[in-house]
Amino acid sequence: MPAMDYLLNSPLYEPQQHRTASGILNSSMKLFSKKFPGWKISLMDLVPPESVHRPSEIVNICREGKTPFSEFWEEYLLPVLQRYDPENVLVSLSYLSQLTAGIDLVLFLRRAGYRVTVGGSLLNSLSRTGMGYELVRSVLPESSLGDGSSFQGFNSGNDPFLSRLSWPDMLEEWNYISGRPVIPYTLSTGCYWNRCLFCPDSSRKLAVYGHETFERFISTIPSTVMDKNPIIHFVDSAIPGRALEGVLPLLRQYRLDFYTFARPEGWISRLADRLNESGCLMLQLGAESGSRSLLDRFLKGIDPDTSLEAITNCARAGIRTYVYMLMGLPGETDNDIQASVRFLEKAGDSVDFINFSVFNLPVNCELTDRASEFGIDLLDHDSPDDSIRLYRPFIYNGLNPRIKARRAVSEYYSRIPSVAEALKRTPRWFRTSHFPLIEIPGRKSGISSDTSK
Repeated sequence: MPAMDYLLNSPLYEPQQHRTASGILNSSMKLFSKKFPGWKISLMDLVPPESVHRPSEIVNICREGKTPFSEFWEEYLLPVLQRYDPENVLVSLSYLSQLTAGIDLVLFLRRAGYRVTVGGSLLNSLSRTGMGYELVRSVLPESSLGDGSSFQGFNSGNDPFLSRLSWPDMLEEWNYISGRPVIPYTLSTGCYWNRCLFCPDSSRKLAVYGHETFERFISTIPSTVMDKNPIIHFVDSAIPGRALEGVLPLLRQYRLDFYTFARPEGWISRLADRLNESGCLMLQLGAESGSRSLLDRFLKGIDPDTSLEAITNCARAGIRTYVYMLMGLPGETDNDIQASVRFLEKAGDSVDFINFSVFNLPVNCELTDRASEFGIDLLDHDSPDDSIRLYRPFIYNGLNPRIKARRAVSEYYSRIPSVAEALKRTPRWFRTSHFPLIEIPGRKSGISSDTSK
């Protein structure tokens, strides 16, 4: 298929061609899902016949008959398991959309006689800020909570599990849908700011894994992968500036490109040129709002002027910017919205990609506990008791601020010419992992093949 060939073999993606190829592939996924009545499958999501929020129902569906994953487990996964014969198989669940596949996978592994450990950020979120971890554990008793530094059933000695990571052998054999290999790695767990009133990391202790740990991991990447000019994706909740600065010499030494999520702080402007020289293709920047008073109210610790400097300095240095804006915070006024409009107008074409996110209130967090102080009325859940819940419905001054937030995108933000262009450029599919490969004039194409600077 030409669309697949384009996505697999292009070291850079032209925005329109990427949109077309991804759309064709997504249409193929929809056609595939017709083989399984009741299932809806896209490149972005998977919806089972029953609610994905009800683990007991998902188990029943997976046990009753053939799922969209059954042939894959048998044809591709089983030979790999038989070859490597692992003592324990780790299954990571990061997103709600992965829960159905995760449950089906665990059921398959049990039938095949393998010991399983299930973890990941979805389970941690349900335990810390949501509700329903016990519902998942009732169907997946192999579940384990933690930050990934240790796992039940694994003896890592005195060193954290993450400090002993090496390149998985089997990954050499697979072609991921990307023109260059994208390698996830974390320099830290938790968040160094850790003060936001609705922070999902509020109970997590910050742990930083530095230069030596990263170098040990890089040294295990096989030459067959290094020859494909891989990209490191630092998956930290918010990468600490010092930790990133500490590994820049290694990234330059191994000629590795990278991208990551960062709070838009002063160190970014200070290091912009060094980040560029060390292979930074993109920074995901949580600017969130142009209203200082709104950010201060929820202890975000972000200054709009500093955010603006970070965005414009990244663009000047040839680094792609993926800007996250958070709308619908309780108490957001028209003045707050206009402050964000002015912020984005000033940023102009320094914004390459943009994500307008509508605020969700976690079931459990400091803001939920103090809801009345902020004029928030908590509503009852409208889902059955056997459903997992990540967020709590609420209103502010009798209204749902999420409705106004969605309207603001079309009425205010998308009418800014540079924002309209960024929205058009932002891929709908393969979010984040392909963004550093989207071709944008003036932005880096790669540390070893850069022709844009």
